[in-house]
Formats: sequence, structure tokens, C-alpha cells
Amino acid sequence: MANESRLAGKRVLLTGAARGLGREFALHLAGLGARVLAVDVLGDELERTRAVGRERGIELITAVADVTSSEQTRALAEQAADQLGGLDTLINNAAIVDVARLPFDQIAEDDWDRVLTVNVKGAWLCAKFTVPLIRQAGGGSIVNLASEVAFSGSPGVAHYVASKAAIIGITRTLARELGPDRIRVNALAPGFVTTEASKVMLGAGEYDTAATPLGRTAQPTDLHGALTFLVSDESAFITGQTLLVNGGRLLH
Repeated sequence: MANESRLAGKRVLLTGAARGLGREFALHLAGLGARVLAVDVLGDELERTRAVGRERGIELITAVADVTSSEQTRALAEQAADQLGGLDTLINNAAIVDVARLPFDQIAEDDWDRVLTVNVKGAWLCAKFTVPLIRQAGGGSIVNLASEVAFSGSPGVAHYVASKAAIIGITRTLARELGPDRIRVNALAPGFVTTEASKVMLGAGEYDTAATPLGRTAQPTDLHGALTFLVSDESAFITGQTLLVNGGRLLH
């Protein structure tokens, strides 16, 4: 049984919490005692996340916001200060994942811009406006969601791959800049995780697990341990790192 007080007292802002990994992350962290401000642009789906939490006896604070808007991300930081009393952890999970596979020269310019704006600019803005709160707390943790494809390259999703490679670069830079403030910045890079969004990226094909030593795809719960570790004080001397959770498919 999980230690339900393992993250007691941690104040967490989590983006992309309306469905998929984000929903699972929000419920898992709150179940370990964290106070979670769950954020997404999809209001109805976000309310479903909150309802699922209540069914499990978990209370989440929610906010509908677009992470690509500086005004709205600034307001998120203010909400965290007001409703959580400060902030210890930012988890940049919001991203466009459900992209169709196309050769790089057939990706529409608008789609390229949309993916990079949400996946990269959104993470930058959230960090920009929440870091002052984490500084005030005496330090804490930022966890950025990257992807295995940033290392392997994945044909047909050049914009998504570029965005996740950028996330790893931002993670390393912020780790150096924020280390003196005792703010750790790490990236969590999943392999293929079975969610509705990832199935869209896969298309009509089946994911071949033959190259995965553990012989299967990941479920959202497979990421819980790594995420909890990076949020918790157990990773107090780890920063600037990218933790791959992919069943051994890519070794790094």
C-alpha cells in the first residue's frame, strides 16, 4: 500500500490535468497527501478529474487556464499563492500529444506553431510565474514532461519530437540557473504510454513491443513512482537530469 502521507505538506501545481497522464498524476499525488492545483484548458474534462477524485475521497483544487497565455499563467501563480498558501512543486505536463503522423515537410505551419507553443512556451511561462513562489518556499522541484522520442527520433512527428527535445534543454538550463535557489529541475521522459492521446499518434498501427526488454507498453501507473520521487525530498540532490521510464526500450 502507498504511503498516503509521503507527500504531506507539498503544494503542487500540475498542468494538463484534465485527462490521460495528467489526470492520473493529479489523483496519485493528492492521494499521497499533496495539495494539488490541477490545471487544464478543457474545463469539462477537468471537472471530471475533480469528480473522480471526490469518488476516491480526494479533494483537488482546479483552474481552467491556457498555459500559452502570460496573463493566465500569472493568474495561476496568484491562485496557488491564495489557495495553496504558496508552492513547492511545478509539474509541466500540459502538451499536445494527439498529433497525426506526417512527413516533416507535410506538417502544416499552423500545426507546427501550435505544438511548439503549447509544449514549450507553456512550460516556460509556467516556470516564469511560479518560480518566485518556489523561491519563497525555500526551494522545491520542477518536473517537466519530456519523452523518449527526444532521444530516439520518431518519424512523422517532427514537431512533437522538437518540442520534447526543447523541454530537455530547458530543464538543463533552469537546473543551472535555479540551483542556487535550491530549486531542482528534472525531466521525466516516458516511452509509449497507453492513453487515448497516444493512440492518436500511433495511428492505425500496433505498437511493437519486441524492442522493449520488459515486453509491454507502459500504463500511466508505471510513471507514478518516478514522478513521486522527483517531487519528494528523496531526490534532494538530483537536478538537471532526464529520467527515462520506457521498459528498457531506449537505454540512456
